[in-house]
Amino acid sequence: MSLRETRFQRFVQAMQHADQLLTATALDDLFEQMLDLMVSATEAEAGTLALYDEDTQTLVIRAVTGLSGAQRLLNTRGAASQGLAGDALRRGTALFVANASRDPYQDWISDMAAVLPLRTVHCQPLVSQGRPLGCIHVFNLPDTLSEESEELALINLLGSRLVSELEKAQILAEAQRRERRQQALLEIVSHLTTTLDRDELLNRIMSHACELLNVEATSIWLRDSARDDLVLHIAAGSNRERIVAQRVPARHGIIGHVVATGETVAVNDVSSDPRFYRQIDASSGFVTRSILCVPLKAPRIQLGDARGIAEERIIGGAQALNPRDGAGFAADDIALFETLASQAATVIRLAQLYAEVSALSTRIIDAITGAIDLKDPYTRGHSQRVSDFSVAIAEELGLSSDEVYRVRIASKLHDVGKIRVPDRILKKRRPLTDAEFAQMRQHPEYGLEFLKENGLLELEVLRDSWTALSQHHERLDGRGYPGGLSGDEISLVGRIVAVADVFDAITSHRPYQPARSVDEAISILRSLAGVEFDSDCVEALVRARARGLIHTQEERGERDHTPKRRRPTRRRSVWMAG
Repeated sequence: MSLRETRFQRFVQAMQHADQLLTATALDDLFEQMLDLMVSATEAEAGTLALYDEDTQTLVIRAVTGLSGAQRLLNTRGAASQGLAGDALRRGTALFVANASRDPYQDWISDMAAVLPLRTVHCQPLVSQGRPLGCIHVFNLPDTLSEESEELALINLLGSRLVSELEKAQILAEAQRRERRQQALLEIVSHLTTTLDRDELLNRIMSHACELLNVEATSIWLRDSARDDLVLHIAAGSNRERIVAQRVPARHGIIGHVVATGETVAVNDVSSDPRFYRQIDASSGFVTRSILCVPLKAPRIQLGDARGIAEERIIGGAQALNPRDGAGFAADDIALFETLASQAATVIRLAQLYAEVSALSTRIIDAITGAIDLKDPYTRGHSQRVSDFSVAIAEELGLSSDEVYRVRIASKLHDVGKIRVPDRILKKRRPLTDAEFAQMRQHPEYGLEFLKENGLLELEVLRDSWTALSQHHERLDGRGYPGGLSGDEISLVGRIVAVADVFDAITSHRPYQPARSVDEAISILRSLAGVEFDSDCVEALVRARARGLIHTQEERGERDHTPKRRRPTRRRSVWMAG
């Protein structure tokens, strides 16, 4: 078989191979296969494939073969209007350089000559309907080929065939990319309804941004109102573990400009931008080449009358760094990052509102329990201690963070019904009469009525609090009050608060009873476990005490007075009235 026939057969095989290129699972794989196919078909020594970036009007090398330092050449870019490639793209036809050393494009090929002694160069433009897609260069073709040879004409035909496959692959990749972005946005929105953990959500959003924008790193910077500078809050991607506790002074850096002006800024070469703040790279070891910064805009809600007044404000900024493919930030990249930043700002604002509402709720509850303390100075701090003990028990039992929070609130309100108990009973220093004790036993029901009358049970945060109010004096054997519940009829919250309540009553100073030791209290609780108290809750309290999580009134230094020791005249579980 002649050399010409051999080359024709190789060309036919190359055309057949071109029909199978779309089986590549990733664009980078496709680029490598296209380049390998062209190099093989031309019998060249090496080659590069570059894609056209319309936003920057540059060519970005996406595949290299046969050249030393291939990884160094990847993602480098050059002006699409210059050199052999620029001329080929303007003409829309392939160009062949038979003698590179005497060619007018020598300025362009000098960089390539540094890694490969050049003899011949073939530049195959990839153009579709006058629109440039990129170009393929192959170097050092056989000396028998010339600009007029039939083999080069066939190679040009192969190049046109590759354009078709490249277009199909790019359309498919773009469709897949948009689908991934839509799915990521849906996932982010769905997570907003499943957790209030601000940092978890922000990490998810920034991690999605890294993947969807194909960048090396993303971050969120928040305003520090005290110092009026920007503080790094969340970082995702490369070197995130080294980028900690970073600050940028107000109005410094590109991120500072964005936060100050509310503008979105994309810079593809930060070394040429005087606003770039280099200190962060210097301290972290990260090398920033290009950056996309968008402001975090969140509504500031001022509640008034029946509706809130929303006023947008800038609370910080988000940035994406260094696209991995070397391309600049396209318009849809910017739109996507602005959308993700908007979601992040919403998360931050919701978390702030939640924290403010939670703090307000806690203060209101503290004010209510404080009012109880004013009525009954001998049990000052009792509600707070019972709440602390109940939380320690709940955590030992392995309850979820949400359940522990509800236990904290419910237990703090367990004695709110004492607001309706007359002062003459609460402050009585002698043992109560049967009638007085019967009225004291009504305080669980009084507390439940108080919450109902004020519409507090409709609040989500107080959803389960009624069980702590109404059941903390119930007993497993059914001899408690006010409902005479037994066994599993008593909720877990009610059982927890019952143990915490009695432990504090035994170890605290009362006008009718001196404080007993922790060991005595534990001994009493254990002796009544399974009869009055839940055994698991009792042992959970013991473990929490051993871990240093339970501190009595005396240990906290909360004792305001030393009541006169007095032996009760009636044999009843006096701590049950606590």
